Amino acid sequence: MLGELVAGATGGLVLIQDTVECEGRSLLKTFAAASAHRGESVHVFGFEIPEEEFRAGFDPDVTARLLYQDGFTDPLRWTGEAGAFRAEEFSALGVAGRLARGPAGPVTVVLDSLSWLLLRQPLAAVCQTLERIPRAAACAGLRVTRILALLHGDLHPLGLVETLHSLAQAVVGVGPAPEGVGSRGDVPRLASMLQRKGTWKVLKKEEYYTVLAGFTPKALGEPTGSMPQDEEAEPPSTADPTANLTFNLRLSDTERQARDGLLLPFHFTAQKKSSLLEASANAGKIFYEPDAADDLDEEDPDDDLDV
Repeated sequence: MLGELVAGATGGLVLIQDTVECEGRSLLKTFAAASAHRGESVHVFGFEIPEEEFRAGFDPDVTARLLYQDGFTDPLRWTGEAGAFRAEEFSALGVAGRLARGPAGPVTVVLDSLSWLLLRQPLAAVCQTLERIPRAAACAGLRVTRILALLHGDLHPLGLVETLHSLAQAVVGVGPAPEGVGSRGDVPRLASMLQRKGTWKVLKKEEYYTVLAGFTPKALGEPTGSMPQDEEAEPPSTADPTANLTFNLRLSDTERQARDGLLLPFHFTAQKKSSLLEASANAGKIFYEPDAADDLDEEDPDDDLDV
């Protein structure tokens, strides 16, 4: 599943979530390298490390497709560095304007990191920008295939992290792998993945992996007993809802027969219907004797009205 995500199986927002125990930038660069190999332009909005450090380790073919928006060197523009990208510029129009400076064609946006932006902008503003970037880029004649964002999960409240998860099409949580996984020279890690397919379907899976030279992923197997979980495919619960009640909701055979033989008050038998419809010999009659002031003219019944 990790290989499919890296290869571009899911578009939209892809979150790579790490913690202080295990860094996720190498996996972020793996996704970026895969986008470059597919012929896409990769616009990197970098805030936490310098450009030279981010470009380190890439193949020349990948480096040629990287366009770096420097938000690290002079984020407050104290030194007047030309081309610096400030946190205040992170908006749909601001990002689309930077993307328009690159070549035409499909584009991958890389945010390194989203946590840096969240510490300087409200969550609502960041979420709105992430939603509007593809549309703003489309107005400039560009197609954003996906947005790769590195998120430091242990820096934010759980509610904020869950909000971003609901916005993303895929989430890859990175953690350390137990000892004994992989071979000598590997740096094994555990990827806990969540992928949305369609409107309601969510697929979850865990895999061990390592990153080879040139930022190529290598699968190392799955945890014991790990199976893909489809939240729509879970079998319904077979628990008996009447098992632990303090009163009885079931009927015995005798009670069921008595219930079936009971005549309800609104069910009429043939005998009762005939007795109600049969005219009685002593049925009452109404006699009406008109008063002298009554108007009994059939031709003009409204003649007595003062109109």
